[in-house]
Amino acid sequence: VTRVVGGSIDALLRLLEPELRPGRSVPEREALLAALNGVLGDYLAATGNPLATTMVFRREGQIVPLEPDALAQRLPNAGHQALVLIHGLCMNDLQWTSQGHNHGSFLAQRLGLTPMELLYNSGLHISINGRALAGQLERLVDFWPHRLDRLVLLGHSMGGLLARSAVHHGQQAGHRWPALLSDLLFLGTPHHGAPL
Repeated sequence: VTRVVGGSIDALLRLLEPELRPGRSVPEREALLAALNGVLGDYLAATGNPLATTMVFRREGQIVPLEPDALAQRLPNAGHQALVLIHGLCMNDLQWTSQGHNHGSFLAQRLGLTPMELLYNSGLHISINGRALAGQLERLVDFWPHRLDRLVLLGHSMGGLLARSAVHHGQQAGHRWPALLSDLLFLGTPHHGAPL
């Protein structure tokens, strides 16, 4: 059964290959990749498939490497307070923008925060992503261009569960970033579980 299912998934991926070529429109391609990772993300990661999304911070669709010089270059106006936006299942960081309006940037500007979007494989278990996010947030604090005084996490749907998991893993690991966390915001997060 596993071989048949695996073979079927691989056949499906081959059919989708033309749609996932880099030449396609970025939002369309990224939305398809996000949906694919949400449904088959664990399989893609386990098989080393290049379509598996890796966890990264991005700003306006561009990766922001967690290195001091790269962060300073990509965030020249970074303040002392950061907002991290965490998308939901089968979604991506570009979907915080609708009809030219970026909800994260708007909120960050109104509250005096520097926004960062997280892109991750939503098909992996929440605890796996939570542990990884905790480590990424610790590096973000380490390499932020200035001293970071405040951190706000905004999670949409499953992104809220991921944020909660990251807090748990960060506290267990003795990370510094949970002490900077002033607000944890949830949009449609299924705290009591979901039919899925």
